[in-house]
Amino acid sequence: MRINKSFLALSRLIHVYVSMALLTLMIFFSVTGVTLNHPEWFAEHQADVLEADFVAPTELLTSKNQGNLLNFLIKENHLNGNRLSIEREEEELFITDKGPGAYLSLTIDLHSGEAYKEAIDYGYWALFNDLHKGRNSGDFWGFIIDLSAVLMIVFSLSGFVLALAQRRINRTMAVSVMSSLFVISIYFIGV
Repeated sequence: MRINKSFLALSRLIHVYVSMALLTLMIFFSVTGVTLNHPEWFAEHQADVLEADFVAPTELLTSKNQGNLLNFLIKENHLNGNRLSIEREEEELFITDKGPGAYLSLTIDLHSGEAYKEAIDYGYWALFNDLHKGRNSGDFWGFIIDLSAVLMIVFSLSGFVLALAQRRINRTMAVSVMSSLFVISIYFIGV
């Protein structure tokens, strides 16, 4: 197949610079892909659990002051402010704060202000695996995942264009593409 030389040069330039941008991300997603497939490797690891009692100011416990209460809890390091979920009942306020590799819950008595905090840190591998999945990781990390996917597509397509220009590997590439499509088809038919 004949490919325009300027298009081929542009594909090579894109392929080289996108590969440099992707190097760290590809290593990260490859390693965490393996660790996600083998959770038994980390079965012995125990999460770090921190429990604490404290008293929240009673003037902040009304539903009108809920924003001020959250600011107070974050300022006093009782919350991280990641993925907050708040549930208010007559007697108690329940707040959960989820982050990658971590979970924090608060229970606050609405009459006395007595609070119980439980913070769980699942460790670095749980953090990395949650980042791989984008779980509880925020908008910025979601953008990084999307950018990684787009860069991987550009990298793959520019590599495909470069491979098309190599006459000696056209047959090998055709066999590779056809066998990959065959395996994917068998998987989707079987599932």
